[in-house]
Formats: sequence, C-alpha cells, structure tokens
Amino acid sequence: MRPDYDGSLQSFPFLDLKGLDIPDLYDSQKNAVWMLKMNGGGIIDHEVGTGKTLIMCIAAFEMKRLGMANKPMIIGLKSNVHDIADTFKKAYPNAKVLYPGKEDFTPEKRVGIFHDIKNNNWDCIILTHDQFGKIPQSPEIQQEIYTQEINNIEENLAVFEQQGNEVTGWIKNGLEKRKENLEAKLEKLEQDIKDRTDDVTDFRQMGIDHLFVDESHAFKNLMFNTRHARVSGLGNPEGSMKAMNMLFAIRTIQERTGRDLGATFLSGTTISNSLTELYLLFKYLRPKEMERQGITCFDGWAAVYAKKSTDFEFSVTNQIVQKERFRYFIKVPELANFYAEITDYKTAEDVGVDRPELNEQLYHISPTPQQEIFIQKLIKFAETGNATYIDREPLSEAEEKAQMLIATNYSNKMSLDMRLIDQQYGDNPGNKASHCAAKIAEYYYKYLDQKGTQFIFSDLSTYKPDQWNIYSEIRRKLVEDHNIPERQIKFIQEAGSDNARKELFSNMNAGRIRFLFGSTQKLGTGVNAQQRAVAIHHLDIP
Repeated sequence: MRPDYDGSLQSFPFLDLKGLDIPDLYDSQKNAVWMLKMNGGGIIDHEVGTGKTLIMCIAAFEMKRLGMANKPMIIGLKSNVHDIADTFKKAYPNAKVLYPGKEDFTPEKRVGIFHDIKNNNWDCIILTHDQFGKIPQSPEIQQEIYTQEINNIEENLAVFEQQGNEVTGWIKNGLEKRKENLEAKLEKLEQDIKDRTDDVTDFRQMGIDHLFVDESHAFKNLMFNTRHARVSGLGNPEGSMKAMNMLFAIRTIQERTGRDLGATFLSGTTISNSLTELYLLFKYLRPKEMERQGITCFDGWAAVYAKKSTDFEFSVTNQIVQKERFRYFIKVPELANFYAEITDYKTAEDVGVDRPELNEQLYHISPTPQQEIFIQKLIKFAETGNATYIDREPLSEAEEKAQMLIATNYSNKMSLDMRLIDQQYGDNPGNKASHCAAKIAEYYYKYLDQKGTQFIFSDLSTYKPDQWNIYSEIRRKLVEDHNIPERQIKFIQEAGSDNARKELFSNMNAGRIRFLFGSTQKLGTGVNAQQRAVAIHHLDIP
C-alpha cells in the first residue's frame, strides 16, 4: 500500500511567503514535498497550474537544508526556466543560486561555469534542458550502461538462437547491428578515458546529488531493447542521446547514494503515448527495485505486466490489416502500486484550484477541391511507393524505408494548407487559414469591450520572417478581411529575450495585445498571459 504522505506538520524555515505573495502553500504542495523528502525523490504528476514549480523549489532547498542533498540541480525548458529561477529567488531571497543565462553558456564561458558548479557550495543550480545536455557525462558511467545494454541484446540473441527458424532474420539483424553500434561507442569511451585530461569537469565531478527535471516527458525517448520488433506502438527502441544523457546523470547519482531515485520528475503528462513510457520511468528511477523483481529489460517487464494481442485495424490507406500490439496490462494492482509508491498524482480539482470549465469544440472543415484530389494521390503513393504521384522525384533507398513517414508528413501539411506542399496551389476561401481567421474575428468582436485575448497554436508551420507560413497568412486575413489592427497581433517567436517575453505577456494581460501565435513548445509552457483569454485555437492537434 502507498503511504499517506501528510506534510501538514512541516515547517519551512527561510521560506518567504510574503515575497511569493501567497498566504500559505496548498496542502497538496506540502504533501508532495514531504513525499520527496521521505523517498529521496519521485514523480510529481500534477495537472498544469497546480504549483509544481514551487514544489520543486521548496523540495530542493529543504533537501539542501536538511543535508539530504549537498548540491541539488533543477533543469527546465528554455521557455519557462526564467520563471523557475524567479520563483526560487522570491521563495528564498538569501539562497545561493547559480542561474547562468544564455550569454553565460557560450562555448568559451561554458568550462568556467562547469568549474563554478564543481567548486562552490550552491543551494541550487538552475539550467535549461539544453544547457544540461552540454555537461560532459562520466565515461565510466557510460561504459557501465552501454555494457548492460549489450548484455541485454546478447540475452535476446540467445533467445533467438533457441527459437531457431521461428523468428524472421531482419529482427535478429537489427539487434546485431545495434550491438555493433554500442560496441563502437564502448571503444570510443575507452579511448576517451585514456586521453582524458584534468581540465575536463564532468557531471560526476560536479557533485550534483539530486536532479529535479521539470517537464520530464521531454526525456521519454530512452533506448530500450526488445525482441518484439514486429509489435506496433512501442516507440523507437534506438532512443535519443538527450535521454541517454539523462540516464547517465541519474545513474551517477544512484551510484553515489547506493539507492534508487536520486531524481524528481515533474510533468502533467508523464505517460502519453505508449506503455513503454511507463517502463522507461522505472528504468530511470527504480533500477534496483526492478532488478529485485528479476526484471532487467523491457521484455522482462512486459512479460510480467503486459499482454499482447492481434486485432484488425484500418491502415493509413484505409485497408484492413492485422496488427499485433500490447493492448492490456496484467497484474494491474501490483503495477499501479509500483508506480504509486513514488508518485504524487493530483488534478486541479484535487488541489482546489478554481478554474473555468473547458468548452472544447472540434471544428469540422470540409476538404477543398485541391485537397480532395491530393488525398487520392497520397493514397496511391502510400500503396505503391511511387513518388511521382505526389510530384516528387523517385524515392532514394533511404527514403523507401521512411515511405510512410513521408506520407504522414505530406498528409499533415496538406490538411493544414496546400501551400505548405507547393506555393503554386494558392489561397482558397475554404481552407483552414480562412476558417480560423473568421472564427478568431468572431471572438474578437464578441469580447471587444472586455479586451478578450486569444492564443493560436500551430506546430507545423511556425513563423519565419523570410518565407510563407500559416501565422503570417492568418494575420494577413485578420487585417485585410476582418479589419483587425495589425499592432494587436504578435508571434511568440518575435520575443527573443526573457525581458521581451515578460513585456509581451504583460501586454496580453492588459489587453493591448489581443492575439498571440506560437508553437506548443514555445507557447505551451511558462506563459502567464491568460488573464483575459477567451479562446484558444489549435490548427494542428499536438
């Protein structure tokens, strides 16, 4: 059973509630901090707007104050790391905090920052995800992890040998190729260790002993090995170097402490797309507990907690095909407890945050004649691989392997605007830009007296001053077709500094700016500009 973490009896010396302009912490914040102190880390799975940033700042300072961590580090997205640093300074105005700006993290100055982290007794270090990714990781830790991955591959290959001809060769070849790549990395690491000089400061030498990872879902693409390569929906087993660097850092801390966790993941979407994401959370945070259960790889975890099935589905070309997927969890109570032991989950309703109920509308737009013709061409391309159907040169050998990815990319562009495929298509009164502009104008005039503001999201065609994009096109339509002043329309990409973003958000909250365009990454987090918001428009669903 998960313990009931009651943090109500905690005192928080040095916490400046007056500086934060709040009468007290939420009970949920106190309880979450208490859980992190008791466990030495965990997962804060709280809905957006429920105070995760303050939980992170208080937990970091409390761990330092109580001697549970000597040098905690917080990392966050570039778009909201300034707000994290600002919150920390308001909460603890006398704390010794290192928060290097973009200009301090140039290649020339970076080595000096690394030495500052290593040689000073900081209460907290605050970096962006990108800055964190530039910290060299310990070659010895990398060797250990890559060796373990190779061992897992060898176990899978041994199973294939036992199964004989029952397994297709390309799956086996894929594992063998990955093993070769990892062995090449090991050889390079051995050489790096031999050539290492004393002036290189890596993460292990810095003495970081707790890592707070805000928006931790950005690191979900971690490498894993599996024999189930034919099973759909598992994600990319190759993973990303960004996620591997995170694993190197967390393993460094866990090796130092001799226990699981050593990190705190904070996100409102810890699991979003596949059951592998749940396994990878445990791979990051609970390796010793998984080893105690006899689980050393994804296949071992799936054998205990997941069940495959084969069912019929529609393919992208609208054909009925058989698909094998992990569709069911088994041992659900045990798995839920395994997750809950280290997780504090809260919705806005649980916390008591007063917010209006979302009125969500799916706005249906019929395809334009050009789109209807292109859809048929795209289906032919998906079926045959003949790129001339979509007015491309024949696919190269590498492109042939990514045929469906190319088809999906064209499909997404086509659904947003045909001009993303070719400017020769021109404008159309029935396209998404025209419909969106009309809907935006409707809300503008409806809430004109209240100075209502609106957010417009698009990830596929973001603002670039030197080329056609959907942001500029909708702005043109708002100005020319709906008589809206251009000065009231801004793009988040135009605010290139923290001060510019602050001014932009202030103008939105004051109603001087009425429309703000941006991508999910730039406009979706760290944006406190919603005081007059009356509508949010998503041109492509994130």
